[in-house]
Amino acid sequence: MKVINASLKAYAKVNLYLKVIKKLKNKYHQIETLFCFCNIYDQIFVSSNTKKNKIIFSGRFSKGINANNNTILKLLSILKKYPKFRDYKFEIKILKNIPHGSGFGGGSSDVAALLTFFNKSLKLDLKKNTIALICKKIGSDVEPSLNTNVKFLYGANNKILEFKKSPKFNLLLIYPNYSNPTKQIYLLNKNFSMKKNSDINFLKNNILNLNNLFKFLNFKGNDLEQSAFKKNNKILKVLAFIKKLKGCRVACMTGSGSACYAIFKNNMQLTSAIFALKKRYKSYWIRKAKIL
Repeated sequence: MKVINASLKAYAKVNLYLKVIKKLKNKYHQIETLFCFCNIYDQIFVSSNTKKNKIIFSGRFSKGINANNNTILKLLSILKKYPKFRDYKFEIKILKNIPHGSGFGGGSSDVAALLTFFNKSLKLDLKKNTIALICKKIGSDVEPSLNTNVKFLYGANNKILEFKKSPKFNLLLIYPNYSNPTKQIYLLNKNFSMKKNSDINFLKNNILNLNNLFKFLNFKGNDLEQSAFKKNNKILKVLAFIKKLKGCRVACMTGSGSACYAIFKNNMQLTSAIFALKKRYKSYWIRKAKIL
C-alpha cells in the first residue's frame, strides 16, 4: 500500500448574480446563477498511515464547523463502500482561509477537491454519473466546484453550462464577520424571477465582453439580498457604501451571503476602495481577488 501525502487547494466561489425562479416540491429552490472561482482558497493536507480517519480544521474561519457533522465526514462515509478507499485511513487537515457561512462555498469546494483527489490517487475509477450522484448527496454546490471554469447554473435539475474561456477581471471581496444561515435566507425570500431562455444566448455571446457583462450583472443582481438585509442590515450598509466609491461598476451579495463582491473600472480604484473600506470597517475581512 502506497503512502499518500498531498496538498490541495479548494477555491472560493463567487455568485456574480443569482435569481430565484421558484420553490420546488422538495422544499429546495430552482435558481439561475452565473458564478466564477477566484484565487482565495482553503489549503487541504492529506496523509495516510493513520489508524483511523481524522479531520482537523484550523485557521481563522474554522470556528463554527461541527467536527462531528460536516461535509468532509459525509464524503468519507459515502466513499467507504469502495474497497480501494477502505484500504486506507486518512488524516485530513483543512486550513480555512475561506470565510465560513459567507456564500463563498468553501465547504463544497473542500469536498470537491478531496473527491477529485481520492478518485485519481486511489484509482477509484468513479464514472461521471457516479461522481454527480455523490456530489448531490452532499450538497448542490459540490458538483459545480469540481473544476474552476466559469459556469451558468439553471433549470429544476441544476443544469450546468461551462465556459471554456473566462472573463479576466479582479474582484473586491468583503465579509462582515458573521454567517448567513442559507436555509433561513431562502425561507425569508419573497423575490421570485421569471426564467429567461435568452440569458443563455446572451452569456454565450457576451461572457468575454466586459462592458456588456457588467451591465447585465447590474441588471440581474441577487434576489436573496432583500431577505439577507432583513436578517442583518450590515450587508445593505456595506453595499450602499461600496456603490458610492469611485469606479464601482458592480456591487452585489454572493449566494445567500453574507459576503459581497464588487468590480471596479481599474486596479487603482479597486485599491482605493479597499483602503476606504478598511478605514470604515476595520474588523471586516476585505480582500482583492482574481478570477481563475
